[in-house]
Amino acid sequence: MKRIVYIGIDDTDNLESVGTGRVARGLGARLEELKLGQSLGVSRHQLLVHPEIRYTSHNSSKGLAIESDVELADFFEPCIEHMKSCWQEGSDPGLCICDQTQIREEINRFGWRAEKELLSKSEAYALAEKHGIFLKELGGDGGGVIGALSAVGLRSTGNNGRLVEVRGIRELKGILTVAEIIARSGIVAVQDENGDQLADNEKIDSLDWIRPTLINWQPVLRVTRLADESGKERWIPAERAHKMTGERKND
Repeated sequence: MKRIVYIGIDDTDNLESVGTGRVARGLGARLEELKLGQSLGVSRHQLLVHPEIRYTSHNSSKGLAIESDVELADFFEPCIEHMKSCWQEGSDPGLCICDQTQIREEINRFGWRAEKELLSKSEAYALAEKHGIFLKELGGDGGGVIGALSAVGLRSTGNNGRLVEVRGIRELKGILTVAEIIARSGIVAVQDENGDQLADNEKIDSLDWIRPTLINWQPVLRVTRLADESGKERWIPAERAHKMTGERKND
């Protein structure tokens, strides 16, 4: 019987290496290659930025959701091996793996708290042990276990995070209609920032950077209106607009 396996990873990189997002995308591809399940995408979750927290750039963790019918334990070694192969000097990677039956509100709450509070490794391990969740540090001081458990907690709410990997999104370039975006990717809808759905014939300037938002467990592209120098308005990805104005950072 198929169910959703959640995987969280954090702090796999340093300033010179590829980011945790690429490590997570590679992990999803590797798990599919091993026929352990189908990836439902990789999500980015922004955690607290604080002087007491070690992070490489913006302190974001990554969450994967895998639709699978194999034993949960079959994921442990492949995930560990992949992360060890990507290990970087100075990183403090953490890995968390569980399935949907292990998720409780306490796990979700840990993720929400990580967005606003300083949390400890001991609290993360105690919570994981309480619910039988696999949580492991894979180098350095292992502080990434906090972000890894947080990523699982946030991804499993179905309403948190920017999706950095969904089928087809990195091939969407130039000006596209809503219908084209939906036909050529895993995105299920295009909405404005008020949540209103755009018509199929509306045109979106992708800016060659499409990153949908996780809404009700589905990839939804949020767009906003932006005026050019002549005053002409166009639809662009809302996440890209926030990044351009410095409201949010990409990793």
